[in-house]
Amino acid sequence: MTTARHDLGAAVLDGRLYAVGGSVGGSEGLRSVERYDPATNAWETVAPLLTARATCGVSVLDGKLYAVGGYNNDDGCFSSVERYDPVANVWEAVAPLSTARSRVGVAVLDGKLYAAGGWDGEESHTEVERYDPATNAWEVVAPLLTARDTFGLVGVDGKLYAVGGGGATGQTPTSVERYDPTTNAWEVVAPMAKGQGPGAAMLDGNLYAVGGCMCDESDGFLYLNSVERYDLATNAWEAMAPPMATERAFFGLVSL
Repeated sequence: MTTARHDLGAAVLDGRLYAVGGSVGGSEGLRSVERYDPATNAWETVAPLLTARATCGVSVLDGKLYAVGGYNNDDGCFSSVERYDPVANVWEAVAPLSTARSRVGVAVLDGKLYAAGGWDGEESHTEVERYDPATNAWEVVAPLLTARDTFGLVGVDGKLYAVGGGGATGQTPTSVERYDPTTNAWEVVAPMAKGQGPGAAMLDGNLYAVGGCMCDESDGFLYLNSVERYDLATNAWEAMAPPMATERAFFGLVSL
């Protein structure tokens, strides 16, 4: 990338990979946005965010890129949401979340944008909101069963999966839950083998969890390069080979 960044948002739009915001070291959040074109194997800078933000949720809906919530050192956590138009190369503000949150999980399902969980600076959340671009409004839906932040949220086969993350005391960071919009309810499914704060994405109808970290009593956080795949039919995870070349957590993972 042109800029080294962590706690960024990542998504694919029109066949190109976007790296949105983030931060460098412990410094102020970034406004910068860049995108990668696999046809030319090159990055280019596009219009910056309206607000510098790290740990924002990013997803694509109806050909536009959304940056949801996030954090920066001056302003704390945000409820604000902005939308990028790749044709005009501009960002615009849209309706905000009802609650300011960073580290929020964001995904698209059935033409709606979901924002789940997150961190308000003091504690993790269970709140889930759903955005309708036709009305430019958010509505509250069933909350997560477990408060969590820094997790993967992925839409697969008409349902949402919340994968791993930090959260409430006593939570298993490998836990996974699934949301059914027809019943407006979450249910627990099989947990991952390991990994907190993994990258999560869908590929060929399967759910993947990649990397993350584990807390070790003697060594502190251990970063992972493991890859796991979830089988929707059998409700089971399996380890995949090969692993990533580099151990990492709190990164962007997309299928392209």
